[in-house]
Amino acid sequence: MHYFKKLSFAFLLLIVVSVSAQHPRKDWYMLYSMKDTVMGIDLVNALNNTPQPANAKPVIVAVIDGGTDFMHEDLSANIWVNKNEIPDNGVDDDHNGYVDDIHGWDFIGGNDGNVHYDNLELTRLLRIYKAKFGTKTSKEIPKSERNDFQKYKKLEAIHAQKLANDKSEFKNISDFKKITDAVINEIGKNDFTMKELMEFSPNKNEAKLGKYNLISACESSGLTPKEFLKYIKDYYEQLNASVNYQLNLDYDPREIVEDNYLDATEKRYGNNDVKGPDALHGTHVAGIIGAVRNNGIGVNGIAPLVQIMIVRAVPSGDERDKDVANAIRYAVDNGAKVINMSFGKSYTFNKKVVDDAVKYAESKDVLIVHAAGNDAQNTDKENNFPTPRYENGTYCSTWIEVGASSMDQTPSSFSNYGKTTVNVFAPGSEIYNTIADDKYEWEQGTSMASPVVTGVAALIRSYYPNLTAVQVKSVIEKTVVKPVGKFKKPGKKRKKTKYKKLCTSHGIVNVNEALKAAALIK
Repeated sequence: MHYFKKLSFAFLLLIVVSVSAQHPRKDWYMLYSMKDTVMGIDLVNALNNTPQPANAKPVIVAVIDGGTDFMHEDLSANIWVNKNEIPDNGVDDDHNGYVDDIHGWDFIGGNDGNVHYDNLELTRLLRIYKAKFGTKTSKEIPKSERNDFQKYKKLEAIHAQKLANDKSEFKNISDFKKITDAVINEIGKNDFTMKELMEFSPNKNEAKLGKYNLISACESSGLTPKEFLKYIKDYYEQLNASVNYQLNLDYDPREIVEDNYLDATEKRYGNNDVKGPDALHGTHVAGIIGAVRNNGIGVNGIAPLVQIMIVRAVPSGDERDKDVANAIRYAVDNGAKVINMSFGKSYTFNKKVVDDAVKYAESKDVLIVHAAGNDAQNTDKENNFPTPRYENGTYCSTWIEVGASSMDQTPSSFSNYGKTTVNVFAPGSEIYNTIADDKYEWEQGTSMASPVVTGVAALIRSYYPNLTAVQVKSVIEKTVVKPVGKFKKPGKKRKKTKYKKLCTSHGIVNVNEALKAAALIK
């Protein structure tokens, strides 16, 4: 057990609490039962209790994400098709500025490929300040630039600390992965059972150490070897991306896109590869919203009448403001009535360009649903961009900010929250849904809670197409289930609190009540 103990508490916490070996039923987040403590959104009752109106019609939902597998067996029938564009003819048939945008557009691609990894905004801002100030001391800085210099030194310290922490963690996980890989290599597969692991007789010392530590880890966490190895792999990839790309000041992939990055007014760039190099996250998000219902395959999405428009703007790293703004405008101009944005960052480069795009969506009656973030932070105090608050202090009236909840109503341990900045909570822990290449997987995060609310909004807008985005937002927020009592607050300390201190609506989305309320609006 000595080797395993060398791993940091953060790593142990990730493995032990990130997923339970005893998963809930796969559709728990669509159910609601006080008796069985299954606190989903009550979709099954909603669809049974509220028949589809005669004037119901499909609604276009834009998924701005890292890419979505539009050919997935359980999604393809519900993917938006640009009927004004002739596929693969190399011509902008609909004259919207985007060639062959059949299912959407990729704003982080170019003629020769796609951006996969990118920096954090922290890194990009630090690079700019470094170019400006270099090794100058505070005494050498003109008075007019001292505020910027102070920001530079603060960012430099934050970056250095984060990089040091992630390098240390990466070393730990790399060492652990090395010995578990030795086990995999000697057994000859990575989906072995605990029984097979116990009976395995290693030859090399690395495999012996790997077997011992893997058994201990599985027994401590309650995970199967296959599940534990998956999380080792995922965490390794996460830290590899952080150390080698996201925090790497020498790495800048923007030349792939071939745009003039500093020109925020530029819109006609990118390519039509909406799947991109890693479509796991976006496909999971899209499936929650609109996996084809009752087709005997995989899972059911929340919204029966939906067309998923795919807009790729989010790399492995922080999205860029220019791309987010253009993604929002593309979605609005091509008919989306709801936009899901399961991404966020702590810093912004050009808030105004995003604000202007959000205002444009607001003016066109488009509802924006945004994930609150997974840092267990109070967003009343900590930034999570983009935000509904404009630079002039006013707020977008068609924006819903979403935190994540668990099956028993407890706020998810990782979820951000905010008494004034988060609007609702929705199921986001242990969500089973589509991933790329016709596969399915358990994932969790406010990234999953946001599309739950997006699915609810799409269902309401498809059933009641005359309702405005403001009305749909109001219905969703006013019909939440308000949990009684105190619950463990997100974070490591997990002090108890009430939902009224976590979000403006004081509760968790319930589509059954929302549909009933929507039906009464004349």
